[in-house]
Amino acid sequence: MYTIFNYVVTFYQVVIVNCVQPVNWEYCYRVDQWLFQDLQYAWELKTGKVHPYQIEKEYLESFK
Repeated sequence: MYTIFNYVVTFYQVVIVNCVQPVNWEYCYRVDQWLFQDLQYAWELKTGKVHPYQIEKEYLESFK
């Protein structure tokens, strides 16, 4: 339960507080372009389907 609380508080501090500022409105208003994709990626990281920086590793290995 404490972990979920930490995630909610951190999300509020990072996303909500920064999206309230008018300077960032153009980057925050399209929630479907960034939030849902990041939530899906976070779930895949949590369940072990992907590993951190896996996409970057595969990209770099394509040059060999």
